Amino acid sequence: MRMKDKLLKIKQKLKRWIMPEYLQQMEELSKSEDPLSFGALNNAVDRLIESKQITEKENQNISERERYEKMSQEEKIKYWAENHKTFTEQDITPAAKILAEHFGGNRTVVLDDKVDEFIKWYTNTMVTGNHTDIGEYQFPTKMRNFIEKMAVWYELRYPDYEINRIMYCSGQEPTQVSDEMFNKNYYINEQLDSDSEVRILDWDKFYNAKSFIHSLPNNEYFYLMRPGYPNIVYWNYGVGSAHLHLSKNGIVESSEYMDAVIPGISNEDFEGKNIKEVVEMIKKMDIQIPEKNEFVKAIQDYDNCTYQKEEMLNCVMYRIIERGEKRIGPRRAFLFAKEFGRNIDIPMSYGVDYADPGLRLFMNEYMKAGGSKELVCYVNYFSRASKYEKLDTVTMGELIKTRWNNDATRYTSEEDALHQRLVNVLATIQVDQEVISKEEVKRLRLERKLEKANQIRK
Repeated sequence: MRMKDKLLKIKQKLKRWIMPEYLQQMEELSKSEDPLSFGALNNAVDRLIESKQITEKENQNISERERYEKMSQEEKIKYWAENHKTFTEQDITPAAKILAEHFGGNRTVVLDDKVDEFIKWYTNTMVTGNHTDIGEYQFPTKMRNFIEKMAVWYELRYPDYEINRIMYCSGQEPTQVSDEMFNKNYYINEQLDSDSEVRILDWDKFYNAKSFIHSLPNNEYFYLMRPGYPNIVYWNYGVGSAHLHLSKNGIVESSEYMDAVIPGISNEDFEGKNIKEVVEMIKKMDIQIPEKNEFVKAIQDYDNCTYQKEEMLNCVMYRIIERGEKRIGPRRAFLFAKEFGRNIDIPMSYGVDYADPGLRLFMNEYMKAGGSKELVCYVNYFSRASKYEKLDTVTMGELIKTRWNNDATRYTSEEDALHQRLVNVLATIQVDQEVISKEEVKRLRLERKLEKANQIRK
């Protein structure tokens, strides 16, 4: 096909895109057989198409904003919750403001979404660019499966009835996991005599975290390994010999040839410092860090590996909560948090179910473990009708005031102190009601409530 015919064909296709004044220019170009003109036309057409697409996108955004402005407040919340699950404090869009107000200024409270966020971070930061296409597809799935596997292990270690026995929440069953796994185990009864000490084993201690971790295959054991720095990091990889020898924790054990690349510094100046301190020292000296420097990369890799392990364990806790559902899930996750060094605030904040007869006992366990009265809890998280339904909140301090302690042997230290104050006041006050202050009246009422509760328990 002649160039002229090609140009005319392009012109016909783009009539609906291009303004009339451009058509005349195209006709003039089509009269020429100059290849350079044809190339210029193609570039111009590409720019026009791109401009058209940008304009259409902007128009679509304007239309979307107009539709958004017409929504009710509830419709806005639902819309942005479905389309923008997360946001940052720097995000100043109306969506972020509404979602921040909806969720009390926090990111999404939905635990499953938190797992999705971690998998997304893991994919973008740890997987993409570091593996083949097959690996980039499979590794995120493997990570998600391992999170689920660890949550299931904890369920096997602490079955529902065992959680009910350890941390009362809704009922008591006669079943005990140690009896089922040892005393009533047919295999053990067949192989060992009745005097064997194995019958006094505790399943919780037997199926412990260490045994679980060491039973994992290498590719999964790797997820739980402690992150470490490389032994050697080079100042400018492939150029020169300046480098540092690091411990697993990033402490400089020795420095070689660094005095040759950084004026006024001796090798001994770096020894004993953390690699992060070294980098900060170099930056303050206005020394240009080479592009192939391994110091910064080692820090980034270590921080990423640390975050991966910590957030993966958090995700296990999230899945334990979700899988166990109300009452059981938060309590089982509370045990997990204490054992694996997670934030005990999280299981407590999702464990407030007003119909739970053992709620106050759970609150007591949380406070004894160092919990805060300022903790904000979501009310009835597992009773919501939709995923992003707005949840009421209550502080732990408010719950302590309103939820009666139904176990006389498990008072918090604050309640014990209050009770002692009551006893002291009652021992010294006069019987004459006219001299009883308002504070003493309150204490008398508290005494009557305590006595009434004791009678009910008896």
